[in-house]
Amino acid sequence: MRDEVDIYREISKILEQKRVNLGMSKRQLGKLAGITPVYLREVLRGERKPSVIILISLCSALNFKPSDLFIHLESKNKI
Repeated sequence: MRDEVDIYREISKILEQKRVNLGMSKRQLGKLAGITPVYLREVLRGERKPSVIILISLCSALNFKPSDLFIHLESKNKI
């Protein structure tokens, strides 16, 4: 397994890219995912380790399957 910090950084990149591609503001994403703007900002910067429930909520808000998140990590040799 790769470095934990590296994995969370990659997760944050994936989520942020999905958000930008959808033209969604951080405020909108936070509302849809049910998390505070501060928490979301920390997750998107790779500074916070989100729980599985938070990851599922974020993926759902971004119309992105959580399984695809892990497939992407695996393809990048992060896990």
